Amino acid sequence: MTTRNYSLTEENRKEYAGIYVLEYMINEPKAFDVFLKKNDEDLEPILMWLLVKKYVELKDDAKYIPSAKGRECLERFLARYSEYLTMYDVFCAVDLTAGEFAFTKYFDFEDNGEWRACLGESRWEDLRIAVADFKRLNPVEIVFMSFIAEGRFGRDHTGWQFDLLLGSVWDDILNICNTALHGEDLGYEDDEGEVSGKDVLTDVIVQGTNLMLQLLEQEQNMAPPIDHHSNGSADDDEHEYVERVEHIHNPPTYYEPYRDPFYISPIWLALWLI
Repeated sequence: MTTRNYSLTEENRKEYAGIYVLEYMINEPKAFDVFLKKNDEDLEPILMWLLVKKYVELKDDAKYIPSAKGRECLERFLARYSEYLTMYDVFCAVDLTAGEFAFTKYFDFEDNGEWRACLGESRWEDLRIAVADFKRLNPVEIVFMSFIAEGRFGRDHTGWQFDLLLGSVWDDILNICNTALHGEDLGYEDDEGEVSGKDVLTDVIVQGTNLMLQLLEQEQNMAPPIDHHSNGSADDDEHEYVERVEHIHNPPTYYEPYRDPFYISPIWLALWLI
């Protein structure tokens, strides 16, 4: 298995932690007092980073609130995140021997628990990092997005504020990136000769993309759609300082260019931080 040496600087962690806190502030919504209390004190370096970048601002010198620039940043990130969930999450569970994807069963389950149990079957290989590397995307960002989707960054346990910047979750992300399967690990030799890892991965991407386009067509005919990624709900008691940012739901035709395995959407080429 190929090993890599991905790393995260303190600035990188602040960027990712910052977008997570920003989403909380805008979509919950949530305003933080300048004089942070108890566990919220651990958010101070993140909130200060957001303030310096002008993604948040001070209201009456008493509260951190999101800014219009912060909302634009979150809008770009969530557009990227939505596209990840739509076109890249399919590669999280692939049976390379049988040539099958767990997502063929995506609509067979009524709740998240059953779906998670399916994903936990030992036959599946996670090829998201291999696909990200093939597409020249940032594997760390891909795993960060997968952790959000899986609820690994949660606000329902004591001390989440500390974990967000300094917890072991960042080591977990790097460990996944550094030990995941890559394209060159997928090559094999059979009676007809050698098959390169690149050829295997290209075929996997084509199959996975076609599957997702079929599922998107199927989802259009379902009401309401099944949401395996729903996390939390808005708190109506908080004042909205900027408008909430919703996930993007593009029609299936938007994703047609993905049929080319070498296609990279412009949304991945643009920066979400400005």
